[in-house]
Amino acid sequence: MKKKLMGKRLMAAGLSVGLVAGMLCGCGAKSTGGNEQAKCEEVSEALKFDSVSDVKFPLAEKVELTCFVYATTTGGGTYQDNYVTDWIEEKTNVHLNFVYDVDGDDAKTKLNLIMTDPDTIPDLFLATNWTKSELQSYGQQGLLIPLDDYLKDCPNWNRLNEESPLRKGDLVMSDGKIYTYGDDNECFHTHFQNRMYIYKPWVEKLNDGKIPQTTDEMYEFLKKVKTEDPNGNGKADEIPMTGMIGGWATDPTVWMVNSFVECNNPLSNTNPTVAAGLVVNDGKIEYSVMKDEYKEAFRFMSKLYKEGLLDNQTFTQDNNQFQATLSNEDHLVAMYSAGGPQNDEFWKNQDGEWQDWEVMEPVEGPGGVRFAARNADNYFGSCVGSVSVNCKYPEIAVALMDFMASEEASLVQANGPEGIGWDYTTEGSSLSGGTPTYKTYDIPDDFDWVGAGFKDYTGKKVTYVSDAMIRCSTSKFRGDMQVEDPSHDGEYFLQAAAEKYSKFDPGEDTLVPNLVFEGQDAQTISELTLTIGDYVNQATVQFITGDMDVDKDWETYISKLESMGVDNYVSLYQKYYDKYMENIEK
Repeated sequence: MKKKLMGKRLMAAGLSVGLVAGMLCGCGAKSTGGNEQAKCEEVSEALKFDSVSDVKFPLAEKVELTCFVYATTTGGGTYQDNYVTDWIEEKTNVHLNFVYDVDGDDAKTKLNLIMTDPDTIPDLFLATNWTKSELQSYGQQGLLIPLDDYLKDCPNWNRLNEESPLRKGDLVMSDGKIYTYGDDNECFHTHFQNRMYIYKPWVEKLNDGKIPQTTDEMYEFLKKVKTEDPNGNGKADEIPMTGMIGGWATDPTVWMVNSFVECNNPLSNTNPTVAAGLVVNDGKIEYSVMKDEYKEAFRFMSKLYKEGLLDNQTFTQDNNQFQATLSNEDHLVAMYSAGGPQNDEFWKNQDGEWQDWEVMEPVEGPGGVRFAARNADNYFGSCVGSVSVNCKYPEIAVALMDFMASEEASLVQANGPEGIGWDYTTEGSSLSGGTPTYKTYDIPDDFDWVGAGFKDYTGKKVTYVSDAMIRCSTSKFRGDMQVEDPSHDGEYFLQAAAEKYSKFDPGEDTLVPNLVFEGQDAQTISELTLTIGDYVNQATVQFITGDMDVDKDWETYISKLESMGVDNYVSLYQKYYDKYMENIEK
């Protein structure tokens, strides 16, 4: 298998960038530039493997792999002298030499220069922040090797794909090949991040403790808040529902629209949404924001706004104003939208006013629709784990990535040394409510590493940045983490909220995945996503606030989208979605 794959790699590289095929002695060709001479170092018999499954760690002889890492948030220069890097070497006998450890504006520039000179390309790319189109382009140029045949022999890769059914499809490019190992960091509660919170004391006071279950019941409850002075200060200052644009799922429109039609088109969200507004219906891509049901959602939200039941500051206030409204001495708000409770004590796992709020389930609309807006996981991440054509040990490189995706290695990458950053345990309760398998700790800055028998990492990094981890953090694995005090644990609270919302899951088959667009199509999609998306969001606010009339201006809205190229936009998504489905069915 190795010689066959090597031949394909070298042929592709020679055709596209002038790399010269070396002798098939178990090493990749390394270009010397203009003289087109190939370099090839003989590989020790102890390091020759026919498949990834033959690689056993620790290796009989030490191997060095040169690496690039886009070290987001670190400033660069933290990976070479890092506990995780040392631990990987101890366990595998593979020395990761981070010849490129860069961050910020310099990282993209540096990476572009590296890819223009085959002599400078390292063996392994741990994280690059390439788009899918960029990754595929480098693969098709022969600068990166396809990993498909290698990955078939990887136990953790296969296990992760079983536990995360959408994972493999997110990593297969539109040419049918896989060029990156990918990540697995499923966060169950962000699947259903568009949540609504309702103030329980007012539900008791105004609604006999009954939380609204339909849009009509919610409307009646909001009217009571507006007219019956539940805060008892003698002023008509209550705000039935509020939100803001620019926070984590603080836009209330998404939550309300899903009582009329499935749609995940947030006006703004710090946690981005793939293919906003697009859904899959029996294999066909549809743009929900053009449906008549969306029009009815506009009508309902406009009614709330006109009657003062939806805060008229929702689309203009910033976070400071939003927080001030929620924390007013005279309690003002009955309902607000957000990914998590807007209260400092909640995030500190302390008692606080957040305990007076309850996560409100989606409500049923007049047509019987009752969805929770659903988000897809991102397994592509920052484009984690690609192997260059220069790599002399591709089987070892892929086996190393599969090792990093083990449970133990995932815990070490995220938390540092066992016994200091984490431990195995079966005591207490887990995040998912069952028996835990591990617990994590915060390592204090003044920890005595030497005294504990470790290398001195005082003031140094002892974990990898999440963007550069190759891990197995599936929903199940994450759910197995110990929670010390479920009644005061924010993660546990959000997990329970998502479980409540999962009853209204529209289904994974309705989600548009993060597709790979090629060539000019990629540019077209990028441009239309901005222009069409901006117009839809602008019109949404105008329909709700009354600047556009739902009845008079709906056809104008549709015509405007058509003139902007929405049919082409949807058809391009359909074209690449069909490719996606063909590839994952192979």
